[in-house]
Amino acid sequence: MNNEYINYPDNAKVWIYQSDTHFDDDAKKHIQISIDDFIATWESHGKMVKGTFTILYDAFILLFVDEQGDRMCGTAQDNSVKLMKRLEQELEVTLLDRMNQSYKQGEKAILVKLNDFETLYNDNKINDETIVFNNTITTKK
Repeated sequence: MNNEYINYPDNAKVWIYQSDTHFDDDAKKHIQISIDDFIATWESHGKMVKGTFTILYDAFILLFVDEQGDRMCGTAQDNSVKLMKRLEQELEVTLLDRMNQSYKQGEKAILVKLNDFETLYNDNKINDETIVFNNTITTKK
């Protein structure tokens, strides 16, 4: 998938959208085309936004912006959320529900609801060493 974000500065803005299901190859291709088209016309304060994205673990869409000293306007941010809402409808997935969480098992992201973590812990399916993905970070670093 797209690795352009690696060259973005550590303070690049990031939004993480976790799906409630894993993306298949067709969904990933649809996401790539949709986001590439969006980024090609994405503006803030009349200037093109320097943005990129990647898909990780077939479940996370990470949208990156290098603000280069200019803060993004609210309209530009709103437009990115509208894109995610459109993708939700087109792919029949949920991307904006912050109750969707996940943990790492081997090299896979296991998708669960936030309120399931206590049960998973009590049933010894996860423990204190389990890596839980943090979808609330706002910068690359």
